[in-house]
Amino acid sequence: MQLRDQNVEQLAGRDFDVLVIGGGINGAVSAAALAAKGANVALIEQRDFAGFTSQESSNLAWGGIKYLETCEFGLVRQLCQSRNRLLQHYPSTVREIRFLTTIPKGFRHHPLMLWLGAWVYWLMGQGFTQTPHYLSAQQLQREEALLNTDLSRGGLEYSDAYLEDNDARFTFQFVRAAMDHGCCAANYVQALDMRRDNDHWAVQAHDAVSGHTFAICARVLINATGPFVDDLNCQSGQRTEHQHVFSKGIHLIVNRLTPNRRVLAFFVNDGRLFFAIPMGSRTCIGTTDTRVGTPFVTVTDDDRQFVLDNVNQRLRLDTPLTRQDIIAERCGVRPLAVMQEAVDNSGDFLKLSRQHAIEADRQQAVLSIFGGKLTDCLNIGDKICVEAQAMGIRLPHPRQRWYGEADASVKQAFLQQARDIELDRYTPASASEPLSARLWRRYGAAAMHLVEAIRAEPKQAEIVIGAYMRCELQQAAEREMIVKLDDFLRRRTMLALEMRREDLKQDAGLMDTCTLLFGAAAQSKYDEYFQARDGVTRS
Repeated sequence: MQLRDQNVEQLAGRDFDVLVIGGGINGAVSAAALAAKGANVALIEQRDFAGFTSQESSNLAWGGIKYLETCEFGLVRQLCQSRNRLLQHYPSTVREIRFLTTIPKGFRHHPLMLWLGAWVYWLMGQGFTQTPHYLSAQQLQREEALLNTDLSRGGLEYSDAYLEDNDARFTFQFVRAAMDHGCCAANYVQALDMRRDNDHWAVQAHDAVSGHTFAICARVLINATGPFVDDLNCQSGQRTEHQHVFSKGIHLIVNRLTPNRRVLAFFVNDGRLFFAIPMGSRTCIGTTDTRVGTPFVTVTDDDRQFVLDNVNQRLRLDTPLTRQDIIAERCGVRPLAVMQEAVDNSGDFLKLSRQHAIEADRQQAVLSIFGGKLTDCLNIGDKICVEAQAMGIRLPHPRQRWYGEADASVKQAFLQQARDIELDRYTPASASEPLSARLWRRYGAAAMHLVEAIRAEPKQAEIVIGAYMRCELQQAAEREMIVKLDDFLRRRTMLALEMRREDLKQDAGLMDTCTLLFGAAAQSKYDEYFQARDGVTRS
């Protein structure tokens, strides 16, 4: 944790242009954009980066085809353009994927309307993806034998995008990019109190690791705390036009249901979309959409049964899925931005807009980000830079591009180095892609350090856990601010989603992983992780 300790020390010793509070996707892109353009930025998160809402998504970067039904054409166009930017600038991480949607008999819209809607969606996306197609029930069955088409009128095939790795890893990459441009970032640091003094904010912060409390000074505050934006604004005395309402969504992770690389989409009985999404060697199924009054939610028996019933009704499985088939679960809230006066009269919250809102209090120098989607993250980063400039923050490099993978020349240099040491021969038999492709996707230019480590000591290519090499774990310990074992298993990787807890506990490489990540504290970190999941303590 040396890097994190250094950053915490700097937080108390510097005067920042901007302090971003919240290390989910909104805070991560805000910090990355501002730092790349030359601002002096600090970022704090009271949990781990992406440790709350941003680790619970469907892993989709999609334009929101369902919002066509509520006539939110501007939102759909914006999300499609945002999706296209992600596909263009993160070709190794964000990839086009086909959606195969089954239309049930008696559905509220005629199939022709859905087919036309799919073409409108494609046109709004400027034809960036493959064209949509209508399929008869028989064609659906030929395309995907797993589908139960007995009650189907037909189906649609269209394209959107998804994350090759998980949402939390994608979020952390923005944090890492922000640090590469000089941002001082630290997880497990909580903002306790904040006061405006002349033209600066003084924020009392608590380091959960050391127990120390210290002050952070900044000219501008960015409240990017996701579902806790309202709470933090109350704490700082901010009055806003927007507020959040919460929708709970859950996903269940099971063994891969079909070898085909596509998302299976269905309309459940109340008309909402329901997905079976490929996730490595697993399938992620869901989601629910339940209004709740708190961001702290758990998966209930009713939630599990809802998801299992829907997937069993719509797929021809040799054996229906049961709770024993659940490998892992995801559960979080979507913070939906609504105007204050509409909070109590929001009606059918399923129809509430997923549009984000950024409110600026220029007199107090506070920016608050409401709502937002992973798909729209680049727009949020751009808008935050505009608002920060309006508050007097100088951006020395205003045209600097702050997002995207490294240049093609850097990638070619890495691939050449990988060929020189025959890197792909170390690829585990269970892997779905060559090792060089995975390392580039996850680490970008920093993957070159891994090649150098293996060249110097071939033992560094030894697989320790899952498909992860010894040199990857050492680099994670040095560069990724891993404080708890859950940070690595759940957010820097997907191991906690791909393996049952019992299997993780029995994996011979897990203690070696702890040793590489935590050194002398390995046993205590191991015990902390499993005690938390057995209900003994909370992480």
